[in-house]
Amino acid sequence: MSELKISTLINKLESVLKNIAAFCLISMALLTGADIISRGAFGSPIFGVEEMIAVLAVLTTGLALGYTHSQKSNIGVEFLVSKFTRRTRHNIKCVTNIISAALFAVVAWRLVLYGQSLKEAGEVTMTLALPTYMIIYTLGFGFGCFTLTLLKEVAEHFLGDK
Repeated sequence: MSELKISTLINKLESVLKNIAAFCLISMALLTGADIISRGAFGSPIFGVEEMIAVLAVLTTGLALGYTHSQKSNIGVEFLVSKFTRRTRHNIKCVTNIISAALFAVVAWRLVLYGQSLKEAGEVTMTLALPTYMIIYTLGFGFGCFTLTLLKEVAEHFLGDK
């Protein structure tokens, strides 16, 4: 029963992060359009728009990882793996998920440490003076949630849910 609750919690977290990533993506499109109109109509770009779009692109990518993986929307090269039996393919996927979870857990951890160092240094973005540590922390959180998604799939493999 607790496995089901954890899985449901991870699924809800993926959904929330997906919606935030979608908002960031739509914001990027709207900002780009507004900047083009501003340049044409007023002869001047929106101040800091490149920086805002760069931040939104980072957030879109980092926050959508878990949902994208759970929907199997990532690019996979299965030329060789497709030749194996179903059981062997599932075992390869499980091992790949374990290795990936370890890698992305380290990435999330190092992003948090990097964010701490940026916070202590008082680093901000060049144009808008946004605190960069907040962006890095958010990216680390997205990678942490992606790690949870991978571990959920490993647990489902061992529990025989999928």
